[in-house]
Amino acid sequence: MIIAGNQYLANYALQFNSNVIIIPTTIDTLQYTVKPETVKDKVTIGWSGSFTTIQHFEFALEALKELKRRYENKIDFLVIGDANYRNEELGIKGIGWNAATELADLHGMDIGIMPLPDDEWAKGKCGLKGLQYMAAGIPTIMSPVGVNSEIIKDGENGFLAGTTEEWVEKLSILIDSAELRNKFAINGRKEVENKY
Repeated sequence: MIIAGNQYLANYALQFNSNVIIIPTTIDTLQYTVKPETVKDKVTIGWSGSFTTIQHFEFALEALKELKRRYENKIDFLVIGDANYRNEELGIKGIGWNAATELADLHGMDIGIMPLPDDEWAKGKCGLKGLQYMAAGIPTIMSPVGVNSEIIKDGENGFLAGTTEEWVEKLSILIDSAELRNKFAINGRKEVENKY
């Protein structure tokens, strides 16, 4: 038997073994608790990953730069996982991933993003970052690559964004609407509880 994390990987594995099952990425919802409600002056757009996947964050850079021009000091950015990452234009100084502070660090986000290239390697990813955001009650926007398009029901429990224009449009909608952020936080958490 071969266990695969998503249908894309299962289809690949079927070339070698007809006995393939899918077990998706799972989230411990006792560990990943919903962030407490806070009142802040700024909306924080965040990304979590590692120094090996920081290039995925950069797929959203043009959109984030446009948002910074539009919203100026009404937004800020958080990068978790690469302490060496810097982007002066966006005022980003990355912080390292730490198991002891991971949840508190995630709770610093008001919107979580998971940009990906549309390539073979990314199609095999299993959506962990997006699921972590959703479990923590963080409104989530993901690239419509691989299993992400199954996790996110666009407009219901999060947004899917492929092009720079879509990232700008959908992030703007969430920045401007605390009500929609709250809806996505609730529905995203339910999605994780029900399926992951």
